[in-house]
Amino acid sequence: MIRSMTGYGRGRASAGDAALVVEIRSVNARGLEPRVRLPQELWSLEPEIRARVREAVARGRVDVHVGWEGPPPTSPVHRLNPAGLDAALAALVEARRREGVRDEDVPPGQLLGLPGVLEPGEPPPVDLDALRGAVFAALDEALAAHRASREEEGGRLLADLAARGKRIGELVAELPDLVDGHASRVAEALRERVAELMGDLPIDETRVAQEIALAAQRADVTEELVRLRAHLERLAGLLRPEAEGIGRPLEFLVQEIRREATTIASKTGDPEVDGRLLAIKAELEKIREQAANLE
Repeated sequence: MIRSMTGYGRGRASAGDAALVVEIRSVNARGLEPRVRLPQELWSLEPEIRARVREAVARGRVDVHVGWEGPPPTSPVHRLNPAGLDAALAALVEARRREGVRDEDVPPGQLLGLPGVLEPGEPPPVDLDALRGAVFAALDEALAAHRASREEEGGRLLADLAARGKRIGELVAELPDLVDGHASRVAEALRERVAELMGDLPIDETRVAQEIALAAQRADVTEELVRLRAHLERLAGLLRPEAEGIGRPLEFLVQEIRREATTIASKTGDPEVDGRLLAIKAELEKIREQAANLE
């Protein structure tokens, strides 16, 4: 299915008392550029996360953020330091004696916040296996949502591209009638010009015929029209809902169609033809812009 490179997905999973959230955001890029941000405790999972993203996404700059929902399970616990508490209580007694400070003037929470009353203990051990399962459960959920959002956007882009491809086909279909007889007209104009310039002087009819034939050949756009129709058939083949990875092929095809249109314009120099070709190039530019958004 056709997908945009722009998308968003979110996933959540729990492991015991810990909860993890994975968010994925992607934007346009020439290739695939995964960037992963992880809590320090999960750094060892980064290569596997990158591999999982590469399996699911073909193109775009993909930012993956893994974070805790709430406090991390590795937050260090604090334990009471009896000596520090005794020192704080002694200071409170002294303050009551000297300054008349009452017990209710010092909330317990403030007392616990005094330096040395609480000290950090050892952080709890990390069950990496349990956390790994939660990370990849959340990652898979986020990747599924990310894919769905890109497919939804891709469907809208496909409708626009198909309409522009149809318009180009209509314009190309008008060209054969407009260029019909152009090569013959060029040959006749050249013959008349030679006759005008030479006047009564002798003319090498064989050489003139060769030059006129060469000019007519250069003015003929039959091959360009055949290639244009072939490119349009390929364009229609790319713009199918079930197509995959059409971004780069579409960009290349736009270049080829533009090249043929430019060649026809240079060979004909006809205002009616030029008008159609300019309209074709305008549609091609819109397709090129949209192709830059496709995976």
